[in-house]
Amino acid sequence: MKEGYERYDQRNTAFGQSIEKTGNVVQFGAEEFRTEKIMQGVPGFSIVDYAFNGAAGLYEYPEDTTDTQGEAFYSWKSMGHVTKPKDIPQWEGDPEEAARIIEKAAKFFGANSVGFTTLDERWFYTHSRYGKPLEFDGEIDEGYVTEEKAVFPLKHKHVIGISVAMEYEEFMHAPTQLEVSTNMGYSKMHHLAGQLAEFIRGLGWHATPMGNDTAMSIPIAIQAGLGHAGRKGRLITWERGPLVRLMKVFTDMPLPQSELAHPGIIKFCEDCEKCSRHCPPQVLPYGPRTYDAVCQANNPGILKWYGDEEGCLDYWNEVGSPCSVCFRTCSFTKPQGVTHDIIKWFIRNVPQLNKFWAWSDDLMGYGKMKDPRMYWRTPFKRT
Repeated sequence: MKEGYERYDQRNTAFGQSIEKTGNVVQFGAEEFRTEKIMQGVPGFSIVDYAFNGAAGLYEYPEDTTDTQGEAFYSWKSMGHVTKPKDIPQWEGDPEEAARIIEKAAKFFGANSVGFTTLDERWFYTHSRYGKPLEFDGEIDEGYVTEEKAVFPLKHKHVIGISVAMEYEEFMHAPTQLEVSTNMGYSKMHHLAGQLAEFIRGLGWHATPMGNDTAMSIPIAIQAGLGHAGRKGRLITWERGPLVRLMKVFTDMPLPQSELAHPGIIKFCEDCEKCSRHCPPQVLPYGPRTYDAVCQANNPGILKWYGDEEGCLDYWNEVGSPCSVCFRTCSFTKPQGVTHDIIKWFIRNVPQLNKFWAWSDDLMGYGKMKDPRMYWRTPFKRT
């Protein structure tokens, strides 16, 4: 972390800038654009593909907004589904026992991985992408969101970092509407975070669930031991590579600190550069990590790789779908299997072979886009 680092304003993200300029996160979702794509007969953009993608993303947003802060399953207060009987005392256990219970419940609800860390105010946005300021309060037990501001309770100093897995097969159809894994991940996030928060409340504690709002998920996930930030600027995990979506639940329930993930991911990204080479608009960086931003949509002052997020979003609007080619072509994006587990062992323990694995990844044809015209002709298989 660079000295002088300051909290980031979510209005400066590529999505936040798009909202300020046009009122929308993306332009390619407009009916006129979809109609044109369907009529052109572009593979991966049929009416069936659009319906599939849209149905996968049944987010719990209020109508005409994408602001999830404190809404629906992300409610900062009890939803009333689970209540502790008033004559029963609050559940008590040591942090390790609490972590075991939380992890098992979260995985039953659909989590791929679960980790624990402590509150770090640096990762909270100063404002939401809609301009709502965030304040902290050390006295209240529950946070609240009004039309004017969001107020977060500093008593919720323990954080549960959570990932949900995304399907490999569908991701191989990026950048078309058949890349439904992302939307499905967002749908799962809502329910999972809300269920886990309600479970904690049922034990007599408080909980604040969040998706992509209020605080940055990637640094929290890193501190919770879920993975590391790769060259593409997204989290890479040992279990699923970048094919995860992230959420977090803050709570006043005492929880332990998880160990950080093995740093071999960072070393491999230093040696690979495959995502940068395959990025269609060439907005991902080459070379070493830095503290310096390359556009307003970056959060400077952290040692990492910075991509041109604004150029990335421009390409989304050009191609008509979230691109995700960097996810598809990432060397860590693989179907589950013993062979890939063995290679990951070498990445952890013999990093001198990293460039060979990156070279052989291209040689074996991994990361190539699949033919969208064939998708509906094959039965679904969970990957």
